Amino acid sequence: MSSAAIDGSPRSLADELRGWPDDRLARLLQARPDLAAPIPPDLGVLTARAGVRLSVLRALENVDAFTLALLEGLVVRETTTSYADLADLVGGHDIAAALDRLRHLALVWGEDDALHVVGAVREVLGSHPAGLGRPLAACMARHSDRQLEPVATAVGVDGVTGLVELFADRSRLQLLLDKAGREERKVLETLAAGPPLGQVRDALRVGPVDSPIRWLLAHGLLVAIDNGTVELPREVGLLVRTSPLGDVRPTAPDLETATPRGSDGAAAHAAADVVAKTEGLLEMWSAEPPGVLRAGGLGVRDLKRAAQRIDASEQTAALLIEVAAGAGLVDQSPDFDPLWLPTPAYDGWVGMPTELRWTVLARGWLALPRLPRLVGERGDRDKAAAPLGPDVDWPAAPAERRRVLGVLLDARPGTAATADSVVALLRWRAPRRGGRLRESLPRWTLEEAETLGLTGRGALSSYARDLLTGTDREAARALGALLPDLLDHVLVQPDLTVVAPGPLERDLARELAVVADVESTGGATVYRVSEASVRRALDAGRAASDLHELFRSRSRTPIPQSLTYLVDDVARRHGRLRVGTAASYLRCDDEALLTEVLAAKKASALKLRRLAPTVVTSAMPVGEVLDVLRSLGYAPAAEAADGALLVAAAVPRRTALRPRPPRRTEHVLEEEQAGLAVTALRAGDVAARAARRTPATPASRTSTADTLAFLQDAARERRQVWIGYVDAQGRATSRVVEPRSVEGGFVAAYDYLRGEDRTFAVHRITGVAPVEEGD
Repeated sequence: MSSAAIDGSPRSLADELRGWPDDRLARLLQARPDLAAPIPPDLGVLTARAGVRLSVLRALENVDAFTLALLEGLVVRETTTSYADLADLVGGHDIAAALDRLRHLALVWGEDDALHVVGAVREVLGSHPAGLGRPLAACMARHSDRQLEPVATAVGVDGVTGLVELFADRSRLQLLLDKAGREERKVLETLAAGPPLGQVRDALRVGPVDSPIRWLLAHGLLVAIDNGTVELPREVGLLVRTSPLGDVRPTAPDLETATPRGSDGAAAHAAADVVAKTEGLLEMWSAEPPGVLRAGGLGVRDLKRAAQRIDASEQTAALLIEVAAGAGLVDQSPDFDPLWLPTPAYDGWVGMPTELRWTVLARGWLALPRLPRLVGERGDRDKAAAPLGPDVDWPAAPAERRRVLGVLLDARPGTAATADSVVALLRWRAPRRGGRLRESLPRWTLEEAETLGLTGRGALSSYARDLLTGTDREAARALGALLPDLLDHVLVQPDLTVVAPGPLERDLARELAVVADVESTGGATVYRVSEASVRRALDAGRAASDLHELFRSRSRTPIPQSLTYLVDDVARRHGRLRVGTAASYLRCDDEALLTEVLAAKKASALKLRRLAPTVVTSAMPVGEVLDVLRSLGYAPAAEAADGALLVAAAVPRRTALRPRPPRRTEHVLEEEQAGLAVTALRAGDVAARAARRTPATPASRTSTADTLAFLQDAARERRQVWIGYVDAQGRATSRVVEPRSVEGGFVAAYDYLRGEDRTFAVHRITGVAPVEEGD
């Protein structure tokens, strides 16, 4: 017989779960995935898991504010609560859907006239649910009868029992509250709004009633918890509040929205800018890779240098660095002194169209289990978090980003929502989710989405909608239609600046980056040509004629004479001084120039010594000699052992992407998987309950004809039976099975002991009996 009550109402959560249909059990396993990892062997184990504190914590993360208020109302009532009482607690709102949600999550069980909560719910919600204090009896638990006697006398009752009875009677308690003055009421209303604890000096002191607090303590409306803390009893808080559970909203707050113009265009511009800046950053790291900090991550100086290189804030630079790493475009080398280097995947990424490159970065951000906005924040050790360092890890980040973007996705296309209204909506949907960053995470996500080009002027772009609901190809196609065509020309200005009025073709952008430095970015990119940048191009193997041809063929404006003079002047002086290896040497056909270098005070650190009229040696390495001479305004060039000019072309460096541990995510069962899990649960439950009973008949042998007839009837009626069975090793066992078919001397049946379909030989079956006989 079931342990349920005779009237059919369940006595426990386990009883209730056993009475659920299979599809409802399957939905429970899908709604609370931790209950199915691994699949519990029977419903008893499932019930135990559902009541574990950690499991309840995780279930409550996905409960909205109104549903949570209902749960708090059940906890506030302490004992069982009826449907009508619960509705009164929330101001008469319709609670049917929210209560069904709690029941389907196995957090509440019982009939409408006797609702119960799972025990761990009280522990999770704490001693002050809904911001209310503990009941009077719990508040007074540490006080002796002697300490409470003055309070009982003041309110005109007999002892502690009289106090408890007074507080349980709402009408009598209201009469006591009516005696409180205006100042006393202010104190009560403040604590009733929550939290119910207040700080008071000498709270345990017994003395004259000389303040509102002392009056409330003397009349039991406040209880001293220790010498510095007082608590408002729950009974008083419920009576003082206009609404027992506070401001309860049965529906989600509305979004505050606007419809900005040109949101798609603004987002596309940001997307192209992100791609260009990421390429510029990783090109710099190809030639001059930064080191990895001992504790992991990127140093402060390297972050500042990266921000300066891409003309962005350090916060934006940290975001792009983290996203590039998340997309597999950068990783640390396996050397003894590791460096941050682009991976081989970067070479393939660079060759893609801009729109496809953006989808790679966007996917990397969506799946990034880290919070770039934590960079620079000081943690528990009072140490600032570094980009790519361990302090930025946040496994829940991908799910939180999806939640925020889901709000924008649900809004009408082209609609921008304010950050405050998004935060308020998410807070209502899941008030217990997000931890200490509950308020910050949505704002950070919206800011990062704007920077990366998923949103423009606060509205989710059309191509970002395709990315979230469709494929990368669809998103890239939509973005490509918004991007301007790549330009094959620039505008050279008389002040030695070069203006790129839009995105440039890749070859032109690379050549321009060699001969000029980025001065500003935006709708147009401004480059500046200087003596240092021209010398850099010459060091990279370009001749003066190459530079003249580049500007002549690519500029839509006349070439200013000042630019021509600058290129020719630097080219004329470039390479007159040659630096080679002695430790190092200088040679120059112009003896006067060498004499000038020897006489320069700032060159004394090079320890120069003249060996011949045109040759000088130095004890310093070639690179340092080149740097010092260039800082003095000369244009030296390095040469090889055979006298040939060394071209300073940077060799791109790469590192293999390290294997990454699989990201642990909560696996939600598919519908078919959940159905199979329920079948196994039912089988295990039958076996577990049957194992506690001793079958009478299978122990005694029955005739083969009787056995066959009994099993055929069971297969036809689809019911479980006991069988006694001797296996191939001669071991006798008793087990519960559900016969499917009986033919050819074999029985095909579901074995509840093993949880699988098996075939049993009839001649090995020693006896049969219905399962009910064991009850």
